Amino acid sequence: MTGLHNRSHPLRDVLDKELQQRTFPALTAPCRLCQFMLTVSPASRSSELSFIQQLASQQGSHFSETDHDINLPLFGGSLRFEKHGEFSSYIFMQSGSEKQLFDDPADFLPAKTWFDDIPGQIFRIVQLSIITPSQLTTYGNIDTLFNPDNCISSLLAGQKARIWTDFQKHAEGAGRMVLLDQGLSPAALGRLVQQLLDLGNYRKLSLLGWPLSRQALSKLSLLEKQLSDITQRIEHKRNDDEHLLNEITTMAAQTEHLIADTSSRLQATAAYYQLTLDRIKSLNETPIEGLLSLQDFTERRLTPAFRTSESVVYRQNALSGRLGRSTELLRTRINLKLEQQNQQLLASMDKRAKLQLNMQQMVEGLSLVAISYYAVQLSDKAIKALSYWLPQVNAEQWQSISVPVVVLMVAAVLIWINRKLHRDKSP
Repeated sequence: MTGLHNRSHPLRDVLDKELQQRTFPALTAPCRLCQFMLTVSPASRSSELSFIQQLASQQGSHFSETDHDINLPLFGGSLRFEKHGEFSSYIFMQSGSEKQLFDDPADFLPAKTWFDDIPGQIFRIVQLSIITPSQLTTYGNIDTLFNPDNCISSLLAGQKARIWTDFQKHAEGAGRMVLLDQGLSPAALGRLVQQLLDLGNYRKLSLLGWPLSRQALSKLSLLEKQLSDITQRIEHKRNDDEHLLNEITTMAAQTEHLIADTSSRLQATAAYYQLTLDRIKSLNETPIEGLLSLQDFTERRLTPAFRTSESVVYRQNALSGRLGRSTELLRTRINLKLEQQNQQLLASMDKRAKLQLNMQQMVEGLSLVAISYYAVQLSDKAIKALSYWLPQVNAEQWQSISVPVVVLMVAAVLIWINRKLHRDKSP
């Protein structure tokens, strides 16, 4: 086996351990539970880990950084700690029954100040009392413990359990749930309790995006109105395109900033909403005629809030796309204007080049006259010097002959030089 062990995947043991986590302990009715749910920031996780490790070591257990849950015996009952992405839950469990189904949640704690050293903010407290059918007559009408307008009751787990709740905080500062066990095994009862607690946690977490969605909707309406105004100005060409492009760029930056501020929370809202639906489905709920079920409550209260968050995501993406298209439209118009300006500039440069060519040709004609003039003067000087040494030479005759000859020679030389230059410039 040593050779096989050396060939194990590096994540084999880690993933096996992960599969064994999140397993709720078995429960036996009657019993009472109280869950304290705290939202914890990433910066506070190290303090929370130190507290749980110290608590576990006092009970002879071990809790590592990679663990997500632990069950500890605690003062005649037990404590279950669960660590999630952005929250942690502390579930205190006590076996047996009490005269009252619900009491002060602080009575579950080892001390009133027990949470003082634990980081995080309390996000949800809920008490869950699990009773047997024989206790129904003892506690009387269970419905009176809940708000009659929002009382939820239905059969769960293939009609082997019944739930009462109203998903709201009561006078003792906590939510209430009563679960009637009608023949579930201890393991199945533990799983059902975990699903009910998860359902409440995810339901409330999914609502965190609702206030943010309402704020985002007001900002989106303002940005959409501004974009509509800019679009009309683009259509009627009321402003300079560069000025309009600057306005749209500013709006695009504001939109992206809004998306950055809301996307993480809205994505979490969608994930928690889906988890809520998954937990409802796993409860195997059977509605009771005339009473509000968990499925009904979700559709009436939670789904509209989720739709609001969903509409914010859609409108943000749509606004971002419209801003992108408007930006491209303005850039296209600006590029067309630049091309027209470049064409006009090239035409102006071509006209200047032709003028320079004409001036150059004019200068070349004048240079023929100037060079010929100086060449004739030189020939006159040469003939006069020659007539001084040779008196028999007729100076006037030779001067008259030299003028056309010199002019023709100068013209021939200039023509030859011009052709040679043009030939060298040609590819």
